[in-house]
Amino acid sequence: QHPAVIVIVNDVQDVQAAVRYAAAHDLGVAVQLTGHGIKYAADNLLIITERLKGVTVDVQRATARVEAGVIWQQVLDAATPHGLAPLLGTSPNVGVVGYTLSGGIGFLARRFGLAADSVLAIDVVTLDGQVRHTSATENSDLFWAILGGGGNFGVITAMEFKLYPVPTLYGG
Repeated sequence: QHPAVIVIVNDVQDVQAAVRYAAAHDLGVAVQLTGHGIKYAADNLLIITERLKGVTVDVQRATARVEAGVIWQQVLDAATPHGLAPLLGTSPNVGVVGYTLSGGIGFLARRFGLAADSVLAIDVVTLDGQVRHTSATENSDLFWAILGGGGNFGVITAMEFKLYPVPTLYGG
């Protein structure tokens, strides 16, 4: 694919500026979160979020908040010292947001469900350049649309999800 413009963002304000630029220049927006799976980039503005690497674990609430460029290994490094685990798949090198918005079937799915079922909130820059915090109770229509339709409703910049008490995992 040959994007018209490529923007590697460092923060949410860069995402907003890129989306506004695309609107002003009548360009579509495509997003590459962490490494692969680019869709619709040809002749559009491509936003690459790989530099958005923030990870915060709230041990008391058993939650994690990650930015759009985070891979599962970063979440594991932050959560497992506390006996908590995310609902990741088989590779720790996969991006959290893309995996989760694709459903997320992993080792712990039979016990805790899909990764998408654990999402508590999503921050998104909508096509008007505004940052919207979404959850089941705030901007809920957009929240459920994103969970059901992936990144088709704006540029995901952060996600908050549940972590689960998993002190030991046996596999083979």
